[in-house]
Amino acid sequence: MAISPTESFVIIYHEDMGAAREFYESTLGLELREATYDWFVGYWVSEKHEMTLCISTSPEERMAWGAAGKGVVIDFVVPDVDEAYARLTGRGVRFVEPPTDKPWGLRTASFLDPGGYTLTITSYLPGKNHDRGLVRDRSAQ
Repeated sequence: MAISPTESFVIIYHEDMGAAREFYESTLGLELREATYDWFVGYWVSEKHEMTLCISTSPEERMAWGAAGKGVVIDFVVPDVDEAYARLTGRGVRFVEPPTDKPWGLRTASFLDPGGYTLTITSYLPGKNHDRGLVRDRSAQ
């Protein structure tokens, strides 16, 4: 690998930090990692703390990078989509796609955050042939 990252960040841009924080903290229950400024927060996404989901309301950054959820899908892999769907529905999340089996071996359900970003919960279907994102060694081919 040309680089050796120890963690990764995804930054999405919102207009309303209060609504974003309420959604990600109270509704999704993500653990706050940092609140660096009143316009920038980060959340741990997994127990291993290898990825941080960041929210920025900086007008300059929104202008440079865009906003309103265009072209971005954030996918959370969970052990059981149906169980997560029931929990999130109970917390008031309105899904735009209910749990659905996909032909490529995943079960997914999708909803929108307050900024219009598509969030998906995903589980691997048992017995399906998928490599769970593993990169194959192409030098052996």
